Amino acid sequence: MRRILILFVDGVGLGSDDADTNPFVAANLPNITTLMSGRKLVSNQQAFSYNNFSFVPVDACMGVDGMPQSATGQASIMTGVNVPAYIGKHWGPKPSEEIRSLLQSDNILKVICGNNHSVRLANAYPPSFLQQLYSGRRLLSSIQFAFQTTGARFCNIEDLRGGHALAADFTGEGLQSHLGFADIPILSLDAAGKRLASLAQETDLLLFDCWQTDVVGHRGTMSTAIDTVERLDAVVGGILVSWCETDGLIVIVSDHGNLEDKTTRRHTRNKVPVLLFGDGHSSVANAINDLSDIAPALIKYLG
Repeated sequence: MRRILILFVDGVGLGSDDADTNPFVAANLPNITTLMSGRKLVSNQQAFSYNNFSFVPVDACMGVDGMPQSATGQASIMTGVNVPAYIGKHWGPKPSEEIRSLLQSDNILKVICGNNHSVRLANAYPPSFLQQLYSGRRLLSSIQFAFQTTGARFCNIEDLRGGHALAADFTGEGLQSHLGFADIPILSLDAAGKRLASLAQETDLLLFDCWQTDVVGHRGTMSTAIDTVERLDAVVGGILVSWCETDGLIVIVSDHGNLEDKTTRRHTRNKVPVLLFGDGHSSVANAINDLSDIAPALIKYLG
């Protein structure tokens, strides 16, 4: 049975081949480098497929002037619509009423549920987030809003304690040190990746929203950016060691550039990477040119 694991990494583009400015060049990334067959995640890297892996550089601007933003980029991934062209501009960070209406009417998670497939968002949210959400004081991202349209439940701290979800930082350390959840079990990065792979076998589409990459792109130093990228690579390693090609398809995707260029704290117009590993990777890769192609390709993949 085909399954999909989407690891969404916010704010990751394909930057220059410069270790002084691009943490993806400066960092030690053994797992991603192995996937890429020694190639780098940089702007001059062309699309390729090899063995059980495909790489596609994807247009996040989609023919619209201005700087790509999170709300329109994520909504394009979720809906299969060129959302910046649809509303006439890039928009973010949170979706406008027009974007929410588009997500409400149609998105990949809602379609998959309607086709009798199961969908889960693997993020565990703290009580403060959920309280604000249910009181109407929390504006959701486009990905979170798309998930809400399915009627499924957001995971909470109890799900994390039970091993059924992951913290935003993968390990749970932030929940202990910053939010005071002293009893949260701390995972290694490798174990976090293995948990994602395991959870993905329990549902037809599992999505994990890694938003910290965008935060570090905006606010972090080069050193912090390198550490963030290396942590991401370790999680990818945990996923790969637990994933057989017949388990389904792993999709790593972003919405716009940011983290790959530490000469600026703003978003970039760079293309973003789509990494595909596992069953049917090349046919999905061949269908993708920009962010709006991702949802139709994955819906077709699941049948």
